Amino acid sequence: MILDTILQHKERELAERQAAVPLRVLERSAEAADPPRDFAAALRQDGIRLIAEIKRASPSKGVFAPDLDPAALAQTYADNGASALSVLTDERFFQGSLGDLTAARAAVNIPALRKDFTTDEYHIVEARAAGADAVLLIVAALPQPRLRALLRCAQAWSLAAIVEVHTAEETAQALEIDAEIIGINNRNLHTFETTLETTAAIRALIPSDHLVVSESGIHTPADVARLHAWNVDAMLIGEALVTASDTAAKVASLVAAVNLPTVDSVASDSTSVIPAKAGIQSEAIE
Repeated sequence: MILDTILQHKERELAERQAAVPLRVLERSAEAADPPRDFAAALRQDGIRLIAEIKRASPSKGVFAPDLDPAALAQTYADNGASALSVLTDERFFQGSLGDLTAARAAVNIPALRKDFTTDEYHIVEARAAGADAVLLIVAALPQPRLRALLRCAQAWSLAAIVEVHTAEETAQALEIDAEIIGINNRNLHTFETTLETTAAIRALIPSDHLVVSESGIHTPADVARLHAWNVDAMLIGEALVTASDTAAKVASLVAAVNLPTVDSVASDSTSVIPAKAGIQSEAIE
């Protein structure tokens, strides 16, 4: 499976990075970095906030934009209404780098997420040293004790964490460790199949005091309107932005979509499962 292959590579890569730059050296760089920006506050606003992703490639769809300029793209995102950045830093499977993260964050005033497969405290310190304001913790990739420990490590470094889920069981794990931000990945990390119905089903399981981010498979204003109807706080979008013929216009159209008058009609006409009020358990998922 794709996720297993990635995690096996990450284990080897981690050993190489630790040998090249010892943790204590990395910690000094992290301590000297600019203070983190408040990632959660950037999402805790009216409407759906856009986390715009800088993404060169993916293992399922190949190369999107190998020659993108992360600083210029970050500026385009911020200028057209994005509330935060997500920057792919995995080199082997997504052709990203920590350099992309550093360059993108330095170009704008909005916070940045390091989007990678975080499996060790070293990755969190590495993210802070590169300027990240938040990290990604994937429940499917981490045993519960490691998930809890990594969340606490991120908090110790004043970093936010998106705790990513795609099943009801994983959502329960995220809630058990009191994750402030829960990302619902519409892409199955084992098969890489994608459906927005994952957000529709899982959203109702998450109490209203948690921030909810819908990730993957969001391409059109109609998609955004559906997320708005489901009381999602933020959307993480990458492929639809980096492959657009006019990225600035695409970002602006998706940001504006939460104000479309069709939101209520989308909610009432949709054949999707519309979740109950936040905090009420849904029977749609067993």
